[in-house]
Amino acid sequence: MGRSPVRTLSWIVAASFILATALVYVDQFNLFAKPPDLPESTNMVDRTIALSDYFHAVWPLFLWTYLLFGIGFLAVVAFAANVASRAGIPGGMPTFRSLMTAGGVIGAIASIIPIGAAEGKVFVQYCDCGFKETEIVSQLWAQMTSEEIANWFLRVAGVALAIALVALLREAPSLVPPVLRTWTYLTAAALALAALLATTETLSPDAVGLLQAIIGVVLIPVWAVWLGRTVDGAPAAPAAAPA
Repeated sequence: MGRSPVRTLSWIVAASFILATALVYVDQFNLFAKPPDLPESTNMVDRTIALSDYFHAVWPLFLWTYLLFGIGFLAVVAFAANVASRAGIPGGMPTFRSLMTAGGVIGAIASIIPIGAAEGKVFVQYCDCGFKETEIVSQLWAQMTSEEIANWFLRVAGVALAIALVALLREAPSLVPPVLRTWTYLTAAALALAALLATTETLSPDAVGLLQAIIGVVLIPVWAVWLGRTVDGAPAAPAAAPA
């Protein structure tokens, strides 16, 4: 007997976020490609030109990192819809479904924006018309602006998903066992805290990144698979009587 859609989607959510987060650290620790050693005094333009080959080398890693995050967020939307359908809770868990859909779609958009923002820097050739420096600086500022927009989208997605998890516990209290309930609250708190810390810059970017890694590798995957197994193992909702 094959896996149910709920379980299959839960594993897609888990695998996507785990693999994407792992690729982030593969890039950070230069395990895929190592950038050239440049003097600290190298200016922005010369640094960008010197890193051109490195950008090409890590492009597949960069691309798959954000594609996997996008797949994970979209899988969250389908997973939530299947959980609500399979659970058979009266009313259909509208707050949970709508917020998970909003958070998943916004998160997917946030994951795709950096791909388009970086593609120009990797593949667009600079002209030899005397404006190369202007081109490079303009391109870098455009990329930074795009990435900041993506970061704000991601924070909004995190808050929406955090509220959605709380809504799940409010709309379907009988569906979630006590230990999973605690894990769900913990995941919601971590999502909201990561968005807050990224916005206020209270902690260093490395500390916020570590919290996001814990969310992506542990909290969300365990929650999704655990909830999928719980919902799949629950008795099927009774069919509605014909009118």
